[in-house]
Amino acid sequence: MFSLAKIREALGKHPVRRLRTEPEIGSSAAVALVLAGPEEELRLCFIRRAVRQGDHWSGHMAFPGGRAEPADTTPRDIAERETREEVGIDLGRAEFLGALSEIWIRHSGRVTRDVLSPFVYYAGERLPEFQLSEEVAEAYWVPLDYLWDPRHWTTIGYQRQGRPVELPGIRYGEGIIWGLTYMMLRALGEILEAPLPGE
Repeated sequence: MFSLAKIREALGKHPVRRLRTEPEIGSSAAVALVLAGPEEELRLCFIRRAVRQGDHWSGHMAFPGGRAEPADTTPRDIAERETREEVGIDLGRAEFLGALSEIWIRHSGRVTRDVLSPFVYYAGERLPEFQLSEEVAEAYWVPLDYLWDPRHWTTIGYQRQGRPVELPGIRYGEGIIWGLTYMMLRALGEILEAPLPGE
C-alpha cells in the first residue's frame, strides 16, 4: 500500500509542529514508529503493554516508547532508548525517516501539559527479532495494509469527563489500537494523504 519511497518523501516534506516552545511544558515522552520488511510490504512495530498497577496505559496496544530519563538529551534519545529497552531494537542502526508533530498527552480524556514526540524509523528488510522487557507483554510486526483495511476498523466505548463517547480503533488479535496510538497513526495517514478507514 505504502512504499518506503513514498513515506520518505512525505515525511521529508512534513512541517513538524513543536510544542516545546510553549509555556508551562510538563514532562517529555517519545515513541518510535518502527517500520521494517521489504520496501513494498512494510510492517509496523506495535507492543501490548504489560498489566501494571499505576500505569495509565496498562495492557494497551502502543508503540515502543516512554518518558524522559536524566541521561536523555533530546526527544529522539528517549524514543531510541525506550525502543532498545522494551523490544531490543537498536535504532542507532536504523534509518531515521522523520518526525510527526508533537502532541499533548491525555489522561482519562483530559489534556495534560506533558508532550509526546513521535519519530519514524526504517529498520531494514529483515524483521528484527524482539527481546521483550518486563514492561511489554507482547510485540508484533503488523502489515501496513492491515491497518488501513476497513474490515478491521471498530469503535471503543470510553468515558470522557463522565460522559460516554465512542472512539475509533483498529482490531488486532484480541487487542484494539486506539487513543494516542490511533492518533499517531491518523497523523501518519494524513501525511501520506491516506486517511484511516474510520476517518
